[in-house]
Amino acid sequence: MAAGARVADLARLVGGDVRGDGDLVIDGVNDLRLAGPSQLGFVRDKKALALARESGAGALLVFEPLEGHAATQIVVADVSLAFARIASRFFPVRRATESDVHPTAVVDPSAELAEPVEIGPHVVVGARTRIGPGAVLLAGVVVGADCDVGEGCVLHPRAVLYDRVRLGRNVMIHAGSVLGSDGFGYAPDLGPDAERRWQKVPQVGTVEVGDDVEIGANCAIDCGTMGATRIGSGVKIDNLVHIAHNCSIGADSAIAAFCALAGSTTLGERVTLGGHVVSAGHLRVVDDVRVGGNSVLLTSVDEPGDYMGYPLQNRTRWARTLHVFGDLPEIRRRIRDLERDQGES
Repeated sequence: MAAGARVADLARLVGGDVRGDGDLVIDGVNDLRLAGPSQLGFVRDKKALALARESGAGALLVFEPLEGHAATQIVVADVSLAFARIASRFFPVRRATESDVHPTAVVDPSAELAEPVEIGPHVVVGARTRIGPGAVLLAGVVVGADCDVGEGCVLHPRAVLYDRVRLGRNVMIHAGSVLGSDGFGYAPDLGPDAERRWQKVPQVGTVEVGDDVEIGANCAIDCGTMGATRIGSGVKIDNLVHIAHNCSIGADSAIAAFCALAGSTTLGERVTLGGHVVSAGHLRVVDDVRVGGNSVLLTSVDEPGDYMGYPLQNRTRWARTLHVFGDLPEIRRRIRDLERDQGES
């Protein structure tokens, strides 16, 4: 964790106003219920006001001044964003500051390691692969041949890059994720003399990842059948997400856990998918679309906005549809009664 900082300096970092002692030194951040006198707590909304008044935090990050509270306050317009920036000040992303290659690592002689890099225990780096300055490869990482790992990348334990995968700058891949595995490509062989029902289609493409991307734990991002599966700069992917061959994820999109995108799905920029969203293949979603959790995309989305449901529809319409679901048995009964009455008349 980084050294402490004056409240005034933290306020300057986030463009906030100080109410109280700007010279108070803060050495960390914490939950309101756990924060101590040298720590900063944050008040996200009015629901947290009661906790704030009982908190032992030495300073508070607030959306409006708290009258009658003894703690020093930093008042900001967006508490969540300000807290993220201050927390990152105390807990910066790990970065190699001097070269350190563990003796158990296996690095091909033709691989290029910039200075400095950190290569952990039992890491494998393949032929002709380039590792950029500041990169950190933790225990058990496997990087195949002809890969490019950009400056400042962090690969957590057991992350795997198949051959030819390319990462931009400051990419973080969490434990157990695999980039570049074969896509699900098979041609049906239904001939009378076929020895097997499925003929594998060679997957000879790759995965290309932009800058400032974070990929959660145990994700699978398949290589393109031909060409590349592309993850744009600034994309954030949660744990346990599957992205199939030749998908393209636009810049600054966010994909929550358990999502699965079938092959050749294209998401525009700033698209947000809630948890457990599933898409059919060969669909296009335009920029600035937000899809609620547990939704299913069967057709392309051509207009920005908020969507949800199965089949996918405008969020407002889906909410109305859900409201009707509970009334369906009664509606059905009434229709049957009407049909019976008409038949008797």
